[in-house]
Amino acid sequence: MNIVSRLVASLAIAAMVVGACTAAPEGSKGPVKLVVLTHWGDQALLAVLQPIFDEYQKQNPNVKIEHQSVAFDDLLKRITTGRIGGSAPDIYHFYNLWMPDFVSSDLLQTPPGDVISDIKKGYSQSSVDGSSYRNQVWGYPTEVNTYQLIYNKKLLQEAGSTKPPATWDELRSVATKATKKGADGKITQAGFLLLKGWDSGVVHPWSSLLWSNNGDYVAKDNSKVRFNEKPGVETTQFEVDLIKSGAADLGFTMDDFAAGKVAMTIMANWWGAALKKALPDNVGVAPIPTNGGAQSSTLQYNWLWGVDKGSKQGQEAWKFLTWLNSPQAGSSSPMGKYLTTALNAIPARVSDQQANASLLGDAFVKPFVDSLKTSRSEPIIPGAQEIKTVLQKQIEAAWFGQKSPKDALDTAATEANRILGEKR
Repeated sequence: MNIVSRLVASLAIAAMVVGACTAAPEGSKGPVKLVVLTHWGDQALLAVLQPIFDEYQKQNPNVKIEHQSVAFDDLLKRITTGRIGGSAPDIYHFYNLWMPDFVSSDLLQTPPGDVISDIKKGYSQSSVDGSSYRNQVWGYPTEVNTYQLIYNKKLLQEAGSTKPPATWDELRSVATKATKKGADGKITQAGFLLLKGWDSGVVHPWSSLLWSNNGDYVAKDNSKVRFNEKPGVETTQFEVDLIKSGAADLGFTMDDFAAGKVAMTIMANWWGAALKKALPDNVGVAPIPTNGGAQSSTLQYNWLWGVDKGSKQGQEAWKFLTWLNSPQAGSSSPMGKYLTTALNAIPARVSDQQANASLLGDAFVKPFVDSLKTSRSEPIIPGAQEIKTVLQKQIEAAWFGQKSPKDALDTAATEANRILGEKR
């Protein structure tokens, strides 16, 4: 059982008890305090976020917003353990893969009907899917990330490639040509970067390649996983072949790419700001390479705003979130402005993408925005985080030659199906 399941399962009873004890009539026009929890604590982020909170308080003098921030690594624990001490925030910003455990433990308040209607009308279907679980929307989508092929223009040119690879065969060829070795035979420049030791860094690019190989992660009814079927085995074998050929070296990291020592990788748009500083005018972005005539597709994951079920100020909390995520004077929503100016992120709301087109239209970001048309939400299934970690470890076992791709995925599927069976 992973950290999400352990934390949330152990708090399920406490959540119901505290929620019952703290429930109170709403609608009072007296002083209102809203505690908002995020992982946005850097001063550069607060410099943009706090004035937004201040503006809402100015328009609503009876409301006081208390912003609490923790490091990302502590966010999940803070959300779940807040219930025990009676210090749960009213509003929190969270990763959508945590949603199944939050819902099963009754931590989230169901949004009002007008909020659900706004979300279904104002966001792409993939963003609605990424904010839903068991046919219920649970909050306002905010930041959206997809994965694309990111490449070093100079290194591809030196490898004799005039354009980024569009198929697996082309990627394999370019990666091999872009790889360089020193006199001692060690790789000094890698053709392709595979990231080990990080669940999202392993599973998200792998899933994008899987879907671009006509594969599926899970059955439509969530009855079983399908990532161990032929397309999944082919995807894992493709990555293993890159490693065996020397085109991918598991000793290389994201820092090596930023240092100009890696030709290509598959990564999300949030990396853009750092890459623009490290490799100005030398980074290109292209769709996920395909195999077997498949359409290029990619994984999308979301963050969203939710309201704690035990909040005494649920009505006021949704009122604030509606304002925060609604277009102002026919322009961007406050949230859209924050995401594009402070985070260099892609806002999930379609009108925010249009209102901030000048910021989202540069050569790095635009391909990611365009990919939203064919992206697929990271599977929000029972035990999603636990299954993701299981799959990561088995893919890595194949990478390191400890198991064949087929055996590794079958092992992951057996454990994943057990988790699905327990949590459905």
